[in-house]
Amino acid sequence: MTTVVLAAPLSGWACRLDEVPDPAFAQGMVGDGVAIDPVSNELCAPCDGVVVSVHRARHACTMRTDAGVELLLHIGVDTVALRGAGFEALVTDGQRVTTGHPLIRFDLEAIGRKARSLHTPVLLIGGEGFSVTERVTDRSVKVGDVLLTIGQTGAGDAAAPPGPAPSATRRARLMIAQGLHARPAAALSRRAKQHAGAVTVACGPRAANGKSMASLMTLDARFGDELAITAAGGGAEAAAAEIAALVADGLGDPIASASASGPRQRRAGRADGERAPTSPDLARFTAGQEMRLDGAAAAAGLAIGAAVRLVGASTVPDAVRDGAGVELEHRKLTTALAEARSELEQLIAMAQGRGDPAAGEIFRAQLDLLDDPDLRGAANRDVAAGRSAAWAWQTALRELAAVLRGSGNPLLAERTGDLGDLERRTLARLGARIGGRVPAELPAGAVLVADELLPSELASVATGRLAGLCTAGGGTTSHVAILAAGMGIPAVVAIGDAVLRVPDGAPIIVDGDRGKVAVFPAAATREQAQREIAARAARRQAELAAANDQAQTTDGTEIAVYANLGSAGDAALAFERGAEGCGLLRSEFLFLDRQTAPSEDEQAARYQQIAAALHGRPLVIRTLDAGGDKPLPYLAQPAEDNPALGVRGVRLSLAHPELLRAQLRAILRVRPLGACRIMVPMIASLGELRAVRAVLDEERRALGIAAPVALGAMIEVPAAALTAAALAKDADFFSIGTNDLTQYALAMDRGNRDFAAALDALHPGVLRLVASTVAGARVHARPVSVCGGAAGDPAAVPILLGLGVRTLSVAPAAVPQIKALVRTLTLARCAEVAAAALDLDSSDAVRALVAKTWPGVLAHHDSSIGIGG
Repeated sequence: MTTVVLAAPLSGWACRLDEVPDPAFAQGMVGDGVAIDPVSNELCAPCDGVVVSVHRARHACTMRTDAGVELLLHIGVDTVALRGAGFEALVTDGQRVTTGHPLIRFDLEAIGRKARSLHTPVLLIGGEGFSVTERVTDRSVKVGDVLLTIGQTGAGDAAAPPGPAPSATRRARLMIAQGLHARPAAALSRRAKQHAGAVTVACGPRAANGKSMASLMTLDARFGDELAITAAGGGAEAAAAEIAALVADGLGDPIASASASGPRQRRAGRADGERAPTSPDLARFTAGQEMRLDGAAAAAGLAIGAAVRLVGASTVPDAVRDGAGVELEHRKLTTALAEARSELEQLIAMAQGRGDPAAGEIFRAQLDLLDDPDLRGAANRDVAAGRSAAWAWQTALRELAAVLRGSGNPLLAERTGDLGDLERRTLARLGARIGGRVPAELPAGAVLVADELLPSELASVATGRLAGLCTAGGGTTSHVAILAAGMGIPAVVAIGDAVLRVPDGAPIIVDGDRGKVAVFPAAATREQAQREIAARAARRQAELAAANDQAQTTDGTEIAVYANLGSAGDAALAFERGAEGCGLLRSEFLFLDRQTAPSEDEQAARYQQIAAALHGRPLVIRTLDAGGDKPLPYLAQPAEDNPALGVRGVRLSLAHPELLRAQLRAILRVRPLGACRIMVPMIASLGELRAVRAVLDEERRALGIAAPVALGAMIEVPAAALTAAALAKDADFFSIGTNDLTQYALAMDRGNRDFAAALDALHPGVLRLVASTVAGARVHARPVSVCGGAAGDPAAVPILLGLGVRTLSVAPAAVPQIKALVRTLTLARCAEVAAAALDLDSSDAVRALVAKTWPGVLAHHDSSIGIGG
């Protein structure tokens, strides 16, 4: 057997080819081998042989050994475009060289600034019967170290030289009003990572690594831009088509019309994140003289407190540049990133536990950045060049932040706060002394006043200490704004530099509903705000005090109010707020955002936790509601032209019976027996329900459970509502999902912002479907609940009760409010108004009828209040 040993032609970090940000190299389309991220500036011969050719751009050369092995050495990615600038050939075509002989000298720093990457592939590209048998990766190497072993087992045993890997390109137009900002970029990169091969996304002349959220954001792709998605390797056609379909569908963001594509404007006429000009009138704040500031309403609510100024921007000191050794610094960086990942995963779990999905998405986006291959690659390159782990990671983050700030896109600029958070999290673990701006002992009723805030700074504040937020910069879509809304903290942002001169301790009123701030408020302003705050608090207190009381109409009909849950934390809150059970457990939270399906044991343990948190109250578990617009990473599914009408819900479960069986067995294992009821989403026919029933009965008998288990159908498809009587023969109960039922009945995508006002469950057509469901269920005496958004809409509640619904399932926090509302209603009057609503012609007309009949229903939910204009 002939063996050829190749030495490292450069010093640097040896890595796998799939880490090279170029599909041709990453997928072995050119040849097999490894790559080096270099720290030296001379490319040397990896073995004895002949220089076949030096490329005219002097960035690459080929060699042939005496055994006939052909090699390609290619410095950097896309360096041919430099046309030889920065490269000096040290050999000529046909020259014989020995191991270590210099071949090409290059300007490492200059080329590093211009090239897409300095990764240098060392590839086997020819030689009959030869293949790579051993390779060195994931460690630093020096010139002359063993890098590759190439062996020949004989012509009969030799594998054929690798042919070109398949690739496919699909195009899609980006129709997201805010362009390819962080959230959709994360969604695209997550899907791209599911494809084994390289994925490249191009926008005009710019191209990005599709698996890198950071790289995708730097494309600055705007509304209406066409993206070209290229996938390489096995399954390239399907991957490119599916990613293109996701882009066309908005990547989880609403699709916008051309009229909605411009940057959203605030009431004051400034774009989100743009600061108000500093007025000379606001140069001084004097006790006893009321001063008012205008900003952008970022989180609703009204608060009175005392200003606590956070001096200076939230910064991290510059890290020490030079490292203590490449191996040591690599280990330090790897450990720090792993610890930061663990912290973010805990924050995601905590957010999920308290029923705050918005906060969970914020920390998940930070996790995507932490794992971003381009950011890590940049940091690893600097570490390999002798820099410290802290300096390398800080530099990678700050370079990306500079690109985002300079993009001209305010939404991308807002994401620099997440990069700052990552910098703080990781550098603290790398020994940097990072002081916090938020005082450890924040006084109760504090209103933080700052230039801008980081998400981590807000998340660090003890519960109950903070009354409000005021920032000079920031935007209404910033992650701090989203966190504040989830925490119930009124916030006004983009006020301008004037707010930074508010004195420490100054009394301040924050009106997060109207985007206004009053400093040193006059007595009348303070009294008005105090009355409104007191009224709101009294209403909430009364609702909470009666939360565990039965919700009964004034004429004696009991209405069950359940909670929609996603975690054990949700269940604990629901129990505390008086929910009589869970009307919808969204089990898909166990299945999404992971690379493997949850095991039966994992599911059973999670369901048991939730059942325990409900203390014996009923638990309705919806089987997996995924597919379509919620793809599972570990299930290969073809791209669909219309995911909302494709393989989702029960269709996905029946197409993958192994998932369904494991989930049903997990539910059946929950104790006590009978604690759980099972609900099947997206039922459109009796056959689908019977197919699930058959599987359920098989698994029930296999587990030795004799008693039948309640199996219900979600009514989300108009056909199911119209054939409810037939479905009720086999369904033990119905639950109406008004969100999907409305979108299907009105043929309006509920993710499309253009339809937001018209997509209303109080449309008479939707109400007729609700009435049909109740009538069909009544034939077989089946109970009907509503678990969609309409159940928590105060204007919809009396109509739903009037149509015959007797169970409502709402968000845990809304349970006391909905119970209180039910106690003010007379069922007979609800029935009269509901009957009249069916004959109206629009949802607006229905809402007007409700407002006229029950004026207090909507008045109690009017959030407009008062710092005067």
